Amino acid sequence: MFCKRITQRILLIAGGENIMKKKLSILFALLLIMSAFAGCGGGGAGVESETEGDAPSDEIFKVGAIYPLSGGNALLGNQCLDAVKIAVDYVNAAGGVHGMQVELVTADAPDPTAATTEAGRLIDREGVQVIFGSLASGNAMAIAGVTEKSGVTLVESGGILDDLTNQGHKNVFRILDKGSLRASVGVAYVGNVLADMLGIPVDELKIAIIHEESGYGTSVADGAESKAKELGMQVVARESYNVSITDMSPLVLKIKNAAPDVLISVNYVDDAVLLADTLKQLEAMPKVFMGCGAGTTNPQFANMIGDYSDGMFCTDMPTNLPIDVYNSDPALKQTIENFRAEFIAKNPDVGEYPTIAAEAAFTGAYTFLHEVLPNAETLDPEGIRAAALSTKLSITGLGFGWDIGEDGQNYAASANINQWQGGKVVTISPEKFANGEVINVPLPTAKI
Repeated sequence: MFCKRITQRILLIAGGENIMKKKLSILFALLLIMSAFAGCGGGGAGVESETEGDAPSDEIFKVGAIYPLSGGNALLGNQCLDAVKIAVDYVNAAGGVHGMQVELVTADAPDPTAATTEAGRLIDREGVQVIFGSLASGNAMAIAGVTEKSGVTLVESGGILDDLTNQGHKNVFRILDKGSLRASVGVAYVGNVLADMLGIPVDELKIAIIHEESGYGTSVADGAESKAKELGMQVVARESYNVSITDMSPLVLKIKNAAPDVLISVNYVDDAVLLADTLKQLEAMPKVFMGCGAGTTNPQFANMIGDYSDGMFCTDMPTNLPIDVYNSDPALKQTIENFRAEFIAKNPDVGEYPTIAAEAAFTGAYTFLHEVLPNAETLDPEGIRAAALSTKLSITGLGFGWDIGEDGQNYAASANINQWQGGKVVTISPEKFANGEVINVPLPTAKI
């Protein structure tokens, strides 16, 4: 903008000269233009490209958002996109990123194939420097494969597959816990709390595990099995299935025959509902049902299976936290209050709180744009990575902090023990996040 104004001023001067001096004026004007542009040379994406003084910058900082906006996960995908849009609006209202307004470019990825294609489009055609996504682990892995090659940053707030941060990527940052940790938190709660409530010694507690067979389900199940064995529990069954399954009866009968006290379940929403219905129909409901993320935390889960969801656990990242959790950071507290109100106004069907997926998407985008990137000396891949690793926060919108390791994993992230109560997700543990007490242990519908 500064250079543009200089050019216009010089051309006006040249045009105002009399005829006799016109040639010399034009030559002088051209020399000035060349000099002006030499002094205004492009600064790339670095901080040096900001305009001087109070003059507003007409540069933009392009970011992308990839979510499933169509297909089976479209409801949550569109909610995540709404959340990212709100985050971008807040950041722009506060001055943008290094004086540049943030421009958001969106992409629809109902599956990993589309995620790969759309990531390439956002990078090659749109020129984004950061991508926010992506709700599902499969999509996250696909996007990471594209972004890593180009040096574009992926900020992941949905996929918990362990391998996402086990590949040596330099430009992939996961803001939430990973699958094996989430499962181990759930199993540890069973051993440390629920075993006493059931009146069963930990070394006599029988555990069964059922999971969908993708990398997401497998990594979570591996974490559950490892923790159960570490605590001395008896793992009496482990079953896996393809997410497209339409009949759970054979698997549920195997579980029923194993007679576990606790069932650890790792699913997406449709298969989670199918599993719960089949457990009920075949009178195979265990004393404790511990879902670990994704399907069992989805609002549709309780809506579709009805009252017998009461007492089922759904371990996941922190959600629906009491607003007083943010008292240590008044500015963040106000931001979360504003976000919740604005999101619910846009999505009135969600009830009194945003969905957990939307809260995570907002936190990922807002934290990275508002807290991390201001610490970047340059906005190239090296500068962004350095800022991501050096930024330390005691609290984010999800209640836990920000402490990224060399592998891109946020080691301040944690998982909560949640439980369905009256059609709502209630946080039971840890105590600082709790907004309710545990109920229905053992489950009233328990048959084994």
